[in-house]
Amino acid sequence: MTVADLHLSPPLAAPAVTVLNGSQLRGDVVGGKAAAIDRLIAWSIPVPPTAVVTTTAYRAVCESSSLTALFEQIGRDANVAAAAVDAAFTRAGLPADVAEQVREAALRVSGGRHVAVRSSATVEDMGTSSFAGQYHSVLDVDPADIDALTDAVLSVFASLFHPAPRAYRKALGIGDTGVAMAALIMPMIPAVRAGVVFTQDPTAPPGTARIETVDGLAETLVSGKRTPRVVRVHEGTAPPEGSDEEVAPLLAAAAEIELHAGRPQDVEWAWDGSRLWIVQARPITVAADEHDPFDDPQQELDTQLTTTGIAEMLPGVLPPLRWDICSFVVEEALRTMLDRLGALPDDRMVQPRRLVRRVRGRAALDADMLAAALPDGQRGFAATRHRWLASAARRRASFDAEVAVRAADEIDSGRADLASWTLDELQRYHFSLIDLTTRAMAAEITVAADAGAIHNGLRAVLARFVTDADAYRLAADLTTPAAPIVAPSSASAAIFSGPTWIELGLEPANPVATADRDTIFDNAMAIVTASPRWPSSGVGSWLRNRQIDRLSAEAARQLERRERTKRAILILGGELRRIHTSTGARLAELGRLDRAADIEQLSLLEFRAALCGELGGRLGRPAVTAAQLARRSRWCRQHEEAGPLPQEFRGVPRPTTASAPPGERLVGLAGGGGTFRGIARRVDGPDQTIGADEVLVARTTDPSWAPLLMRCGAMIVEQGGPLSHAAILAREFGVPAIFDVPGAVRALDGKLVRIDADAGVVTIVDEVGEL
Repeated sequence: MTVADLHLSPPLAAPAVTVLNGSQLRGDVVGGKAAAIDRLIAWSIPVPPTAVVTTTAYRAVCESSSLTALFEQIGRDANVAAAAVDAAFTRAGLPADVAEQVREAALRVSGGRHVAVRSSATVEDMGTSSFAGQYHSVLDVDPADIDALTDAVLSVFASLFHPAPRAYRKALGIGDTGVAMAALIMPMIPAVRAGVVFTQDPTAPPGTARIETVDGLAETLVSGKRTPRVVRVHEGTAPPEGSDEEVAPLLAAAAEIELHAGRPQDVEWAWDGSRLWIVQARPITVAADEHDPFDDPQQELDTQLTTTGIAEMLPGVLPPLRWDICSFVVEEALRTMLDRLGALPDDRMVQPRRLVRRVRGRAALDADMLAAALPDGQRGFAATRHRWLASAARRRASFDAEVAVRAADEIDSGRADLASWTLDELQRYHFSLIDLTTRAMAAEITVAADAGAIHNGLRAVLARFVTDADAYRLAADLTTPAAPIVAPSSASAAIFSGPTWIELGLEPANPVATADRDTIFDNAMAIVTASPRWPSSGVGSWLRNRQIDRLSAEAARQLERRERTKRAILILGGELRRIHTSTGARLAELGRLDRAADIEQLSLLEFRAALCGELGGRLGRPAVTAAQLARRSRWCRQHEEAGPLPQEFRGVPRPTTASAPPGERLVGLAGGGGTFRGIARRVDGPDQTIGADEVLVARTTDPSWAPLLMRCGAMIVEQGGPLSHAAILAREFGVPAIFDVPGAVRALDGKLVRIDADAGVVTIVDEVGEL
């Protein structure tokens, strides 16, 4: 990435240094935080004199050849250490004339006091994300010391490309291009008291303001080093008797800011003993929403959605932290695959998350978007180009899969002592695990798609000589990996970053190896060659034999690679889970969380903000209240009670209550294993039990279900197919299984059923008579 790539052309006639005067300068000139302060000045809010080293100065620094190598690394999406970024900006330096302007402006606004140099990025204090704690600030800088001022400004500029804010932006779908940094210079207020006022208390009824106060500077409050005094004031009532003298003017100023801004505000303030100063104001999210705020807005769901494929990949209700991570990983993986196939519709992919949606706490895919990205019927040059891109994507996916497998094995063989790591090290490791998993997930999806295509081709060839049912069964037999692939107990059991096998108190399935491939192939070919449609000539027979052998070997190889990659993803997920649980325990020990398990209710940005809030070696305060975390937990419980999503839907679906009458037949994909008769028992999670005489009925399964799948008499799964994890286990253990049976859970639960797993038919038995 070069300066040109960063879109660093300066705004017309924008000065390098300016003093704010309420002229409402644009955010691309002074950054988000300074633009907000400039608005406060325009609204006659008491703000300390403030100067800004604008994005023009930042861009001038970026023109230095000392930063060329850094930007090239960033352009390659390299994770450059903060110290290396700082060193590069220090070498670049401020232009001499700009440095002098900075000194003059600092002296002008300081009032004879030291100053604070604070970040004001063009992506900061936005309506949807604050970037709290992501960028650097420097306190107690002597305004007469030009070297100290220069170092402080460069430190703020450099923090734009520190690993933490870069990852933060990436999680929001904001790239490194087009962003810029300004630096605020504001006098250090000799605060007697300072704090924050929420014009709407997130934990209280509407119309309630919340004031948090500490003695001295507000930095001790923001950093979480001190517990504030809290005062709540309901709209239209006077402050409590005995309140500090600044409370009344503070409430008036905060109400004025909210009135002008048009939405509730988080206002940082300081009281110097005689005068109130407002030093920052930004929007906050308040009050319980009618809908889970982590779900996609209902108005954006007027599209065809599906749980096919994604329900096994991201099963169950996903709490905020798990959702933020997993949806990001899968979205990026899907985009990577589509991009490598030349099928990414750029004009419709402007949102950070467009393919993966959250509905009633569960994952779904935008089927319309996927259909638009992968049109059918390509011919001529387009078809040739697609085949070439697909071949290149297959090679890249195979390489990335092997990288992920080896990295996961190394992690599994020597787990680090996280308790001995600094928070910065922990955060970098966290970033690296997510980045590696994104590559692995892209590889798994690509490999799975390739395996599926080869499997379909094999089945089509077999169907020329045997029935469709036999073609399905034989293709499944021929492509089952010879050796079982088992994850360690420290791996996530079902979903990346989800609970591990150890946490669930379960052991990973350890099936015996299947028969050798030659035997399976010979048995299959004995059936195929017995067909009257099999070529009678020696050459024709040999060619067909070779074709089936090649297709089955390629499909088995890709399917095995997919399973090994999935195992690697779950190992990486177990390691990420270890970071989450250990961080949750540390936050709970410090009193920042009520329970260590509440770490799952933080968003990814809130989790990283807690890590970024390190001060004196301590974890920062999560940017949410206990009430908000409790509300998020309640949303998750409500989603569990609502049950899984249907396979195909638009908008936000409501659970249906359809029940099939006795004798009705449901048809799905045959998983093989013969027939079975028993009571159908609905199972929603791997912690439930099932008898050997019962038929397990589920909407979807994942690897953590393996012990159940091995114990049940038979299984019926609403979703899935011949390459699903459950299908593989069913074949390995000889369990009768049928997949892709929409509505099976509600129609069959508690009923006596007979399943023909070779034909893919489920029949509800009339208990009065006999079948």
